[in-house]
Amino acid sequence: MKKNSLIFLLTVLISCFLPSTLLAQVPPGLQAGIEQYRADDYEEALETFKKFRADNPSSSEAAFWLGLTYKQMNLTAEALQHLEAASTMKPSVKEAVIELIDALYQTGRIAEARKWIVVAEENSIYPAKTAFLKGMILAREGKHGEAIESFERSKKMDPSYKTAADFQIGVSLMLEKKFDKARDRFQAAITQDPLSDLAAYARRYSDIVEQRSFLERPIRFTFGMMGQYDTNFIQEPNDYLGIPMPTPGQLDMGKEYGYALVTSARMDWVPALKGPWLFNAGVAVSSTLHERFIIAQNGNVPSTNYDMFATSLYMAPGYDFGRAALNLSMNYTNTLKRNPGYERYIDTYNIGPLFRVALTPTNSQILEFYAGFTKKDYANKVNTEIWPYQDVLDRDEEDQTSEGLSTHVSWFWLFRNTGLFNLKYTYNKDHARGVNWDNEGHRFTANLIYPVWKALKLQLSGDAYLQDFTHPSTYTIFSGITRKDRIYTGTAGLTWEFNRHLSALIQYTHIRAHSNIFLYDYNREIYAAGFELRF
Repeated sequence: MKKNSLIFLLTVLISCFLPSTLLAQVPPGLQAGIEQYRADDYEEALETFKKFRADNPSSSEAAFWLGLTYKQMNLTAEALQHLEAASTMKPSVKEAVIELIDALYQTGRIAEARKWIVVAEENSIYPAKTAFLKGMILAREGKHGEAIESFERSKKMDPSYKTAADFQIGVSLMLEKKFDKARDRFQAAITQDPLSDLAAYARRYSDIVEQRSFLERPIRFTFGMMGQYDTNFIQEPNDYLGIPMPTPGQLDMGKEYGYALVTSARMDWVPALKGPWLFNAGVAVSSTLHERFIIAQNGNVPSTNYDMFATSLYMAPGYDFGRAALNLSMNYTNTLKRNPGYERYIDTYNIGPLFRVALTPTNSQILEFYAGFTKKDYANKVNTEIWPYQDVLDRDEEDQTSEGLSTHVSWFWLFRNTGLFNLKYTYNKDHARGVNWDNEGHRFTANLIYPVWKALKLQLSGDAYLQDFTHPSTYTIFSGITRKDRIYTGTAGLTWEFNRHLSALIQYTHIRAHSNIFLYDYNREIYAAGFELRF
């Protein structure tokens, strides 16, 4: 829903029913302008009122009608001085105080609006209208409990405010994440006047509440399953003819392509805490299972030796500052690899502050910063049936265990309700125990989720990882080369959301790894299809 449309609708509720007492006391010279105003001929009315006000600068009625016309033409800033004049002149126009409060609210001058609320309350100026506007101001300030009380008073004082008050109460309850109560209020607004514009807005908000109550449920479960065809799941290097090898052809591991099943399950806990405190935590498991066929030319090694099983735990307590939030992000992942039974492969630890700030009032653009400590603890166990150089990989120079820094800056743009565009830059520095694995990297990522049609979404992503190793290789076959990798990944996919619980996905990924050391230079393509369950 567009904010300006709702403001206009509420303005009409406040200003379209002017008391007959005001009209009865209108000076004769203003009558032509009033008739033009009633006929919705605002441009002619504006000229008439401007001329009359210039000729009668002490007329509070002229100031009021001129301000009201500016306001009706959505020239709210221009209306302020005339409505304030009509509220302070002698005799003052009571209606001008109400219209002035509303104009100040619309232009974001909340402190001034609050002062005029006090004036209206002290002088009992249209109490129901005043209570309604006070509720709007309190809601703008985030004081939703007090706002709801004020809206309740307005509809008790004047039943004609019942629909508008219930709608605004529903909005406040939604922002307080009291979704069931908010849904009831929106339904009440719809039932009271089902054909009104406000009822149409209430229906939209009711749908939003239904969606948000699902998205923001405190405990969330996600289960996914993907079937894959991978053209190079062992990352066998490209053609290396002409480069001297310890034993010619010994690195050819045979059939490098095959099918795999990727399964994941995740539980997230996001409790609704009172006040500005934030907290979320969760656990996730994933597995990659390959089909059982022989891949090695030398020895009977099944592809299941590349099976992985990973378990992740994360936690992120934080504090909400309003348009910004700060979390302490903590993550631990344990990965097991079949060798031929499942054995520890790597433990990964990450901890650091994560800061997010909204760049727009509607939170459609968000900037994110992260900087943290990371540790990768490898078991350094190698299956000698697959890799014949156990004596090489057992050397201290090949110990991949590392500690270092990981930091990123990311920009999110939310559009068209479910659309998303994201740009991200990541820098990492890994101080490895083995000199051959000491490195730093720069990663550039772009992601797009574009709603194509109803429940169909297009997903596109591109990633470039520029990884530079610190020391020349210690192995004579690489002639002291300092390794440099350039890995480019592109992904395209389509997601069909059958309902909020079930989605289907098809996806294609292409990976091109360039390296000045042939062992790490390869091509890879992955074709995938699967589904995701959410509950």
